[in-house]
Amino acid sequence: MKKTFNFFTLILLLAAISAHAHVPFLKPNLFRIDYDRLVIESSFTEFPFQADFAMDTNSFAMINPEGQYVSLKPVAQTKAAVYLEPEINSSGTYRITTGVRKGPLYDAIETPEGKLYFADDMKKYKGAKTKLQYYNSADTYVYKDVTNYTPKPLNVGVEIIPLSSPNEMSVGKSISFQVLNEGKAVKNARVVVVYDDEHYQFHRDGDLYDVENIRESNIYTDDEGNFTFTPDKAGLLMLFVTIHKKFSPEYWESYNTSITLEAQLK
Repeated sequence: MKKTFNFFTLILLLAAISAHAHVPFLKPNLFRIDYDRLVIESSFTEFPFQADFAMDTNSFAMINPEGQYVSLKPVAQTKAAVYLEPEINSSGTYRITTGVRKGPLYDAIETPEGKLYFADDMKKYKGAKTKLQYYNSADTYVYKDVTNYTPKPLNVGVEIIPLSSPNEMSVGKSISFQVLNEGKAVKNARVVVVYDDEHYQFHRDGDLYDVENIRESNIYTDDEGNFTFTPDKAGLLMLFVTIHKKFSPEYWESYNTSITLEAQLK
């Protein structure tokens, strides 16, 4: 049988190849809920908070102030984003999460130094052939009336857990977090700090996911998986972590998670 290769096949192939450059995020239109107008956008981005293609999943959920796990269903979807409208009733902090979403299985290479590269990066480096299973998740926090925050890890996948209220963060005020993998602390995890619209201030070299993503703002966790972050400007920002796990020479898993936060003025 003669195989055909048309324009649409090419588009799908290019999308799969370029997917490594994208980062998942959840973006609420409000962090403090004063009115019943909460909308949360779920998408993948290559630049901070510019929705590129929709991130859909069957595991959208809300953890309410009472600690109850409430499944969420999208109310709308476009090619660029999925939209959620959680019902916020009682006072306190709500964690909104995508849960862990399974992505593509990629061809990859492992270099002699033990670094993992896939998609376009495979053209730049040499190494042993392997496979990479991609997973992603994203979180954000909103509140009504008072924060009254208590950490509520789900102990599934990789999580960035605020150790104090993420909705009380302001310029110059430090806040501590812990990076967990299946509920266990991850030491020396790289935390990428991304401010909204930062690509308008300077030209970025490489993408957020890059193994070689070396930024002055990067933070690394200590032996207990903890790190402290102090925002230097107000507005929307994201913390992003990638954890690569090697199961065998032929198989790796990559867990990617982000948390969207708001830094207020002092």
